[in-house]
Order: sequence, then structure tokens, then C-alpha cells
Amino acid sequence: MTQRCVLIILAIAFLLPNPSWSLSIRVLPGGIPVGSPEQLIKEGLLLGSTQHLRQAWKEYAHAVQLDPKFLEGYLQLGRLYFHLSLLQATGEQDYLDALSYARRALELAPGNGEAHRVMAMVLSGRGEFLEAMDEVTLAFSLNPSSEFVLCDMAAIHMAMHQPQKTVELLEGKGLRNGWSYFILSLAWLQKGERGRALINLKKAERLGFTGYWTDLVESVIQKRSNATLPYQNR
Repeated sequence: MTQRCVLIILAIAFLLPNPSWSLSIRVLPGGIPVGSPEQLIKEGLLLGSTQHLRQAWKEYAHAVQLDPKFLEGYLQLGRLYFHLSLLQATGEQDYLDALSYARRALELAPGNGEAHRVMAMVLSGRGEFLEAMDEVTLAFSLNPSSEFVLCDMAAIHMAMHQPQKTVELLEGKGLRNGWSYFILSLAWLQKGERGRALINLKKAERLGFTGYWTDLVESVIQKRSNATLPYQNR
């Protein structure tokens, strides 16, 4: 399992604290999803839908245009860029826009750990993992008790083909969230330990972490073949 399949974990590492969703988004004629931007993001991640994520991007971009000091809007745009990058739905202009949004968030809140974390997301979506690690390390110094930031660091180690460091950061640490076990699952899978990968994936699912990505990873584990995950050749 190579660099691109590991990027899946990075998407999960930036989800909301409780990624167990049951949403119903209305769709207009022509397939345009309708709902709050938060709902669109949740459903987009659950289904792996670029259309839902793009619609949320459009709404948040409009929101920061109306209110240039809307910090959460800039943070969400940075997150959205990353999620879209995993689905191979971004281009050069998207990256430049996302980088601009992340920089604006840091201008508004330079001491905000989440702003540095979102900058790490944007850089990771671009494949700039060393720079992303610098940002997430700074985020950790600002919020050392955050399991989310710890998992971000673990995920970036995987993206740099260091799954043992991922395991060392997370194994036996009393993890409380399903997505943390999902990261461990992929670390073990990268190490070739499909049994341990499946055990941790099931732990993630029991904690309510289910959807597009977990289904995909489970199918790879169960097939015991050379099947690959999206974007492994990026």
C-alpha cells in the first residue's frame, strides 16, 4: 500500500468528533444537493460525493466573501480542499484558493491550533508532507491534549511510509474515537498485518465510524489480494 492509499487516513483525521451520521440531503433537478453546508460536508464524506463537497465549498466561499472575518468559513474551506483532493477532484486553482484561505485563517488567529491544523490539511492534500508535519507539530504544541492532533501526526507519518511510527503513537493509548482505530487499521495494513488491520477496523465501526472509506478498506482486507485504494499512484 503506497502513498496515495495512506492519504485516506488524513481525510478521516480531520472529521468531526462524532462521524456517525444519518442524513438526508434534498436534491434539486439537475442533481444539485440542498442542505446546510455542515450537512453537505458530512454526507459528502459519508458517501464519497464530490458533488456534495463542491456545493459546500461554494456556500462557504460565498460566506467569507460576505464576511471577510468569518474564521470558521476559512477553516472549512481548507478542510474541503483536502477532502476533494482525496477524491481527485481538485486542480491548481483549487490549491491556490485553499492556500489563500488557510493563510487568511492564520492571519485572523495566529495562535489558534486548529488554524495550523487546517494549513497542514491543505499542504497534505498537495502532497507536501514535511511542511504539513511542521504545521501539525505546531498545532500539537498549542493543544497537546488533543487526540485529533495526535492522530494527524500519526497519519502524516503513514503518508511518509513510516507506519511503525504511526503504531507507536497510537497503539495502547486508550483511544476514544472510531477514526483513531481506523488510522491504526491502515497502519497495520501498510505493515502487511491484515489480521490486526481488520481488528482495528471493527473497533472503529463499533464506535460508529462507518461509510465510504471504511467499506473500501474492509473490502481490501477481506479480498487478501493486490487490490489498491484510490490515488495510490499520485
